[in-house]
Amino acid sequence: MQSRKKIPRFKRETPEKRRADLVQAAIRCLAEGGMAAFKMERIAAEAGVSLGLLPHYFRSKTELLTEVYRAALYEDVNRKIADLDDKEATGSPAERLRRVIDAIIDPDYLKPANLTVWLALWGEIVVNPELRLAHRTLYRSYLKSLAALIGEVAEQRQHSVNATEIARSLQALIDGLFLERALDRQAVGHADFRRASYEFLELHLGRLTSAA
Repeated sequence: MQSRKKIPRFKRETPEKRRADLVQAAIRCLAEGGMAAFKMERIAAEAGVSLGLLPHYFRSKTELLTEVYRAALYEDVNRKIADLDDKEATGSPAERLRRVIDAIIDPDYLKPANLTVWLALWGEIVVNPELRLAHRTLYRSYLKSLAALIGEVAEQRQHSVNATEIARSLQALIDGLFLERALDRQAVGHADFRRASYEFLELHLGRLTSAA
């Protein structure tokens, strides 16, 4: 009788996949307990790996924290902006801006677990110079991309605006509503996010639901 081929018990992951898994495990730890839960031992356990494996992928706790910050706050939205912030992308500038705004205020992105992560990271930025530098770089890049799309709409409609200030104020509005929702989930719903965001932009750009 032919012997059955043994199946390896553990699958060897690529370095990129393993690194991404560790980042997601760290995000889950932050979501569960804030910075108090951001411990290398806990992250390793959450990822199902040995503690000794972490230094192979992250030289320090701050390096891992920086990657968590990038992934949790900017990666998904920046990718969506990059897909739309392209003259070859389908739709008018106004249509592409609407899709970006809808991505920024997507309920899956503004879910309660993410707020715990964001508050933990924002608090750490104040006392961690390396993370503060990463925040400055990532935030400015994000703001520049959002402002470029706002500016494209304004230019097409022949409106003279400060696109960077509009982008910054829009993000502050969304962040404020998100914090208010954290205090009282019944006070602010997704419809409130969308209405406030669109009304603010339309003060400067005109109606976004009309043909551009």
